[in-house]
Amino acid sequence: NPDGDALGSALALYYYIIDKGKKARICVYGEIPYNMEFLPGIEKVVNYEKEPVYDEILNSDLIVVADLNDLSRIRSLADPIKKSKAPKIVIDHHIEPKDFADIYLVNPDASSTGELIWKLLDYDTEFNLSKTIAELLYVAIMTDTGSFRFPRTTGNLHRIIASLIDAGADPVLLYDNVYNTNPFRTMKLLGEAFASMELFHDGKLCLMRVTDEMFKKTCSVEDDIENFVEKTLSIRGVKLGILISEIKQRNEIRISFRSKGDIDSRSLAARFGGGGHFHASGARVYGREYSELVNNVIESAGKIL
Repeated sequence: NPDGDALGSALALYYYIIDKGKKARICVYGEIPYNMEFLPGIEKVVNYEKEPVYDEILNSDLIVVADLNDLSRIRSLADPIKKSKAPKIVIDHHIEPKDFADIYLVNPDASSTGELIWKLLDYDTEFNLSKTIAELLYVAIMTDTGSFRFPRTTGNLHRIIASLIDAGADPVLLYDNVYNTNPFRTMKLLGEAFASMELFHDGKLCLMRVTDEMFKKTCSVEDDIENFVEKTLSIRGVKLGILISEIKQRNEIRISFRSKGDIDSRSLAARFGGGGHFHASGARVYGREYSELVNNVIESAGKIL
């Protein structure tokens, strides 16, 4: 599930490498979200599920893993990366990186991987920031900061954003492309999800559900639930918001966690085999019965709260 930060960061790095006269390739595992299809260069991104460029990865001179630090996240794409003898660099802002690379540019205090890419390129005094790279990094940072609402939105980050706008990134157009291009089915599904919401633990937990029946009723797909969980924290008194989605075709249940203040959503996600950030995390659970897992999540959330 590559998101705006992953795709924006990877594409920005791609254009930087091309500018240096080198050849580059971007591979992801999973579909490109519909609201990211407008990104410049998105057609260059290879979905490894559909085009497994195994030998190309195996024979690369350098491999950069961006916006993740655990190869299990990219499933079968991890195999050629592990087997390649090329040096490997991780550029990421998640905590507890796994030991598989040669160089780690990891800073959990950064707002996004896009911020780290900007700082990396800024060290190159011979490089001039293009409009294309500015747009890509703006989207990367905007999406991973919740449109500049999350805790790591600092004055310095706004100065970085100012430099991207000065280089040609249009904040109005980019926001509109990311957040205001939902298919009608997505809004119908959101209505179903809103109707499912319940409060628990003295109103501190808001639980939102998306079931297989809701997907079928609205003719929706998994990508349509992106950003749904953010709505749970807009309710007065809620400290922890959880979205539990039933992906029946893969016998999978996808759980998204969001929190406020001193509530550690990542520790809750870890109980279900997931991870992420302190205030934003997720997990995927396989082979469990949906209602049973919902009850388990509510109970575990109570202990955190």
